[in-house]
Amino acid sequence: MNVNKLAYVKEAKYLGVIICNDLKDDRDILRQLRNLYARSNGIIRKFHHGSVGVKLRLFHAYCCTTYCCQLWVNFNKGSYLKAKSEVNNMHRRILGYNRRDSASSMFGNNAIDTFDALLRKNIYGFKNAFLT
Repeated sequence: MNVNKLAYVKEAKYLGVIICNDLKDDRDILRQLRNLYARSNGIIRKFHHGSVGVKLRLFHAYCCTTYCCQLWVNFNKGSYLKAKSEVNNMHRRILGYNRRDSASSMFGNNAIDTFDALLRKNIYGFKNAFLT
C-alpha cells in the first residue's frame, strides 16, 4: 500500500477467523474444534458432579456456539465429519453416555441441536439478518 509492501502469508487470523490463501475453511474448522475441546473439558472438570440439567445448560451455552460457522463454504468432508463426530463425543462425555450410544437419540432426548442443525440455524439467521 503506497510505498509499503504487503507481506504474502499462507494464512491470517482476522477477527478470530483463520483465512487461508487456498480459500479453504478446514483450518478454521480445526480452530473451532480446539475451542470445543477446551470448553468441554472445562465443563467436565468443573461440573463433574453437577446435575444433568446444569450440564445441558452449560453444553448448550459453551459447546453449541460456533463463531462464524456461517462462513464455512469450502472445506474437506473429513474436517466437517470430524467436527460433527467430536461434538457428539463431547456431548457423550459431559453427560456420561456410553461411547456407543446413539448420538441422534441423545440430542433428541436432551433437546439439543445436532451439529448439522446448528449450522443450518446459524446460516439461516445470518441470511435473514441481511434480508430484513
